[in-house]
Amino acid sequence: MNEIGKHKIKIYDFPECGDDEEESRMLKRLKDRVPFAVVGSNTVIEVNGKRLRGRKYPWGVAEVENMEHCDFIALRNMLIRTHMQDLKDVTNNVHYENYRCKKLAAFTNDGKPVRISNKNPLAQMEEEKKEHEQKMKKMEQEREQLFEQKVKEKFQKLADSEADLERRNEQMKKSLEAQRRELEEKRKAFEEEKTAFEAANKDEELVRRASVDVNMKDPDTKEKKKEKKKGLF
Repeated sequence: MNEIGKHKIKIYDFPECGDDEEESRMLKRLKDRVPFAVVGSNTVIEVNGKRLRGRKYPWGVAEVENMEHCDFIALRNMLIRTHMQDLKDVTNNVHYENYRCKKLAAFTNDGKPVRISNKNPLAQMEEEKKEHEQKMKKMEQEREQLFEQKVKEKFQKLADSEADLERRNEQMKKSLEAQRRELEEKRKAFEEEKTAFEAANKDEELVRRASVDVNMKDPDTKEKKKEKKKGLF
């Protein structure tokens, strides 16, 4: 392990197991066996009357599933039973993202290759994350501004409609008032004509009555006129 660290060789870093004592002991046993020494075989051999998978050498037999001979069981348990999900997460979130960032950083927006940055991929991912968050924040602000603008336009439209209705109402009031004044003037003119007509008829009636009264008071005048007319003939 010292040589691995000295040469900066990256290997799998076991995650912390928390407060579970059983997991802590299991994790310690796995870490103590790193780096794993694994023996593989696809043949079954017989050793001391037992059939098992292993390899025969001049100096003896190396059993695949014997923890004293190799670390195959520890590696199998780690890969399949205990750390499969963590390995998948590390592969997806670290190794693949590093590869993706490296490939994306090698090209500009116009598709032309550029010099690869010496930045740490994780740091570059963090910068991209911040840029994405800023972009999302800007988009959110733009959406809010657009919403506020739409609301203002709607209120302005309602205010314009209200002002137009008020203007039409005032025009209608003025028109009705003008019609009322016109009718009032016509009524006054009619009343004046009616009064004048009645006054004229009243004068004629008075004259007629006066004439009748005169005739009724002096009947001899008519007889004298008649006799005078007869005397002429």
